[in-house]
Amino acid sequence: MSLAMLIFMDESGDTGFNFKRVSSPYFVLTIVIFDDLDAAEKANDAINQLKKDLKFHPGREFKFSTGTSNHEKEVFLRKLSRFDFHYRSVIIDKTKLLKREPLNPTDSLYMLVADQLFMRAQNRINHASLFVDLTSKHFIREFNGYLRKKLNTDIEKLLGQIRHKDSKSNNLLQLADMVCGAIYRKYNRSDDTFYKMIKKREEDLWKPY
Repeated sequence: MSLAMLIFMDESGDTGFNFKRVSSPYFVLTIVIFDDLDAAEKANDAINQLKKDLKFHPGREFKFSTGTSNHEKEVFLRKLSRFDFHYRSVIIDKTKLLKREPLNPTDSLYMLVADQLFMRAQNRINHASLFVDLTSKHFIREFNGYLRKKLNTDIEKLLGQIRHKDSKSNNLLQLADMVCGAIYRKYNRSDDTFYKMIKKREEDLWKPY
């Protein structure tokens, strides 16, 4: 068995506060944790097989918010929930946050939530490789620097490598997307249909606001 902890992170909703126009009321950040490489490879193989079974064209990905039918979501979540991973998630009700923290709540909300998510898992994570969906170079520099500064010390290292990958070519980032999307729907639409399918893999679900 290869003991290499792997973490895949994704978010649902947005970090804006313009509720009258475009902003979502909730922001959800989720990490999916594999305690060893063997477990991650088995889940990855299962997703590849599912794509074949569902006749996905090359390059198509599982994405909860767009392009994946409810039937495909159900098949995916029911099958993957049998594999050996756990997830931890933070759910922010931004309308409540805005009332409690009125001074520039948009400043680094993503970073602050990520910090809290990992700090709550500090006794769980040890020198893990973190995978995050590919985005702008500016965000990558800011995000990597922030987490390394906040979480890594000379005594203890929660995170080793931070890798930014395109989710289209990374099945386990797609798993994080699907898990996070199921949680987001539970709060944003009061629909726990998909959440119930993966709840047994839940390690921590925190809603501070």
